Amino acid sequence: MMIHSLKTFARGLDRLVAFIVVALLVVMTAITSAGVFWRYVMNDALSWAEELGCYMLVWVSFLGAALATYRGAHIGIDIVYDRLPGWAQRLLDFSVNSAIIIFMGAIFLSSLKIIPVVHTRISPTLFVTMDIPYLVLPVSAGIIIFQTLVRMLPATGEGTP
Repeated sequence: MMIHSLKTFARGLDRLVAFIVVALLVVMTAITSAGVFWRYVMNDALSWAEELGCYMLVWVSFLGAALATYRGAHIGIDIVYDRLPGWAQRLLDFSVNSAIIIFMGAIFLSSLKIIPVVHTRISPTLFVTMDIPYLVLPVSAGIIIFQTLVRMLPATGEGTP
């Protein structure tokens, strides 16, 4: 029952992250288009558009990595994996997932140290504290760790996560 609840929560989290990524992409596209329009048609630049677009691109990229983690869509070499016996595939899956957890754990812990430092810095055109753009690091790393752990849980007969 606990595994089923965790997988259900992971599915819901994936849907939420997907919604946020799509929303960010739509807003980012609109802001970038407006910035281009103002610069080349109106001959006046929206000073904040480029900076906000960059921050949104970073958020989309990191949250997109979390989506790919849950969906098992990260790049891999299937030709080698598919030729391995079942026990070797399971060992390789465990090894790769463990490496992901360790790496993302390091990013998560390091980013928790960075956030208070950048909180005192202000972005040049948006005038927001820099902890907002940097917050994507612990958020995405935490999601990736959780989704990887859920993927490592034994199957409960309901298919893949």
